[in-house]
Amino acid sequence: MHTTRRLVLTLCFSAMSAAVATPCALAANEIVAGSITNSPPMIAYASDGSTLQGVIVDLAAAMSQKLGKPIVFKSMPFSGLIPAMEAKRIDITFTLMNDTPEREKVLDFVDFFNLGTKLLVQKGNPDHVTGLRSLCGKTVSSVQGSTQVQLVEQANTKCVAAGKPPIHNLQYAQPADARLQVQTGHVAAFLGNSPVMVYLAKHAGDGKIFDVVQGKEYQPVPLGIGVSKSDPKLRDALQAALNAIIRDGTYMKILDKYGVQSGAVQSASINGGSHLAM
Repeated sequence: MHTTRRLVLTLCFSAMSAAVATPCALAANEIVAGSITNSPPMIAYASDGSTLQGVIVDLAAAMSQKLGKPIVFKSMPFSGLIPAMEAKRIDITFTLMNDTPEREKVLDFVDFFNLGTKLLVQKGNPDHVTGLRSLCGKTVSSVQGSTQVQLVEQANTKCVAAGKPPIHNLQYAQPADARLQVQTGHVAAFLGNSPVMVYLAKHAGDGKIFDVVQGKEYQPVPLGIGVSKSDPKLRDALQAALNAIIRDGTYMKILDKYGVQSGAVQSASINGGSHLAM
């Protein structure tokens, strides 16, 4: 049990990483998952700065036992995930990547969680953000390549059409950098995935740094494990492993552990985001 878990939590950093100068060697019997690694409670480093923890990490560990080979994580910016898949530097994406019709043109998805987008604001909400309509003339932040970028663009179109000043969107490679802009007061809001926003509002600085805009959630969409369309065998194996831990109760225990059970799926669907209008 302990040996398997250590394998699952092995980190492989790209050559661009500041933590390790060269890529680590990967065994042929590992499934390499590209992921952002700074979005608690879904996936983030523990206080030691080197151990990954969170919903996605625990799901990967449980699925690895069903698969008979470990899922290992390779840390990279969100915008680099699909290019890394196309270059075959990773086998899958296992991160906070929404399953959307546009992305399904490139990847297949094994959907493992449901979420939406919430607005993260500075504690006390000094810019009086009440929802997307209140962002006209304000500066916000988002993650490069995320569906939230499109959400801001849609809101901005409505601002301009109504004769209001546009929204200025600062895009960052890492979610932590985008959230920092809220903390320092450089932007009015950060648009991010709902479980992460709720977690940060509750826990960051003992709940004294952020708030979320209550009663507003956008873009209901599944999160999916991204797999190359040329590898249906791996896709189907991941689906079977996820369904196995759903059936035996492990899946819900993991979600309960992190307080995100509201995003549970009943079964692992393939390309469940195909019906969404993004």
